[in-house]
Amino acid sequence: MKQKIKLESGYEVFFQTPDDGYSYFFGYYDKSPLNLNNSKLLSHRVSFDSRDVKDGDIAEVGYFDLKTKLFIRIDDTLAWNWQQGSQLQWLSPEFDKEIIYNKVIDNSFVSVIYNLETKKKRVIPFPIYVVHPNGKEALGINYERHYWCRPGYNYQNIKNTKWDKPYHKDDGIYKIDLINGKFDQLIKITDIIDNEKLPEFEKCNNWLEHMMYNPSGNRFMFFHRWHKEKDHTRLYTVNSDNGSDLFLFPDNDKFYSHADWKNDAELTIWTKEFKNKTAVNSVKRTVNTINKIKVLLNIVRPFYRALKFYLPQKMVNEISSQSKLLNYKDKTNEYEIVGDGFLYGNGHITWSNDKKYLLNDTYADKKGYRQLMLYSIEKRKIINIGKFFSVYNSCGYRADLHPRFSADNKMIIIDSAHINKRKIILIANNY
Repeated sequence: MKQKIKLESGYEVFFQTPDDGYSYFFGYYDKSPLNLNNSKLLSHRVSFDSRDVKDGDIAEVGYFDLKTKLFIRIDDTLAWNWQQGSQLQWLSPEFDKEIIYNKVIDNSFVSVIYNLETKKKRVIPFPIYVVHPNGKEALGINYERHYWCRPGYNYQNIKNTKWDKPYHKDDGIYKIDLINGKFDQLIKITDIIDNEKLPEFEKCNNWLEHMMYNPSGNRFMFFHRWHKEKDHTRLYTVNSDNGSDLFLFPDNDKFYSHADWKNDAELTIWTKEFKNKTAVNSVKRTVNTINKIKVLLNIVRPFYRALKFYLPQKMVNEISSQSKLLNYKDKTNEYEIVGDGFLYGNGHITWSNDKKYLLNDTYADKKGYRQLMLYSIEKRKIINIGKFFSVYNSCGYRADLHPRFSADNKMIIIDSAHINKRKIILIANNY
């Protein structure tokens, strides 16, 4: 029988959610499900798996008491997906007393703040995406619009055809006051569309997402994405107070992916590095032609697979358009490559508190295993933690590891689907 989890020597599972017929998962990698003292673990609990979310599917919201190992149910929600859950998260700066999550109430997407001490709930009339470090405000997107353009990351149950168009003037990024519940449009998608506009913007779906505050919260990053045969991405950063000082990063083949702020002035992100644009465009045209002609593709692929082991790595990278991890200085085109030759696979990255390590994972390999690792900046070395078999791959309900640190970096938390039900696993970090 195939071993589903293979941990390296020195690593051990501290806790994993029970095999009780439910699927347990947290969501995205950009926040930790553990409270500040590592005594409570936020989780969604779902009664099914192995398919996309449909209208009426409920996810329970709650947490595990890590002393009793029991799941404490708080609420249920229709506003969730497999990749990011209900945006469930601890409310800063305490990261202990209150949680926030999205929900559907009266046929509207809202967010709910729940106090674990008083057991009281407070409804915010707009769904959140990410909470500011001060815990008093948040950023949100219009999930009614998201339904029409972002399968796998959208919410079901509300299908308003008003938003079913390439873009809508009322769409964008919203700033939400978590104290009084007021919200205002901070970034207008029409302004983003008009910035270095491409003709294709008028013909295909455009949306904004993946907002992430820097550590102080004075700026945040976000993606402008559009779908033309595949998803394309532009990267922006902007001031969080009033949406000023908007900066558009280089084109980079319209590819940007998982990111983490190293500090207030540096953003680390998977993208593509194209220095010799003319040469690369020539290579890309050739590759695109081959990809479109299946007969040529079937002839060329076996020869390339054999030949690439003898080609210079630089040429292989250009041909395959391999993504790299670039550390950008905010509001500039200046960058350095992180882990060049070591890190690969467009993983979900998180910096350690001391910035000496990067936590990273990969998508499933040919045998169905996802790799979990640390990268030592000082030693330029990969520290393998383990690999995890995944049942669900290359689909909207895939189960990425989405690794995160606890606040003190003593724990690494992942979502895993090595069995037919999802589990949250805590691994003691020994670096």
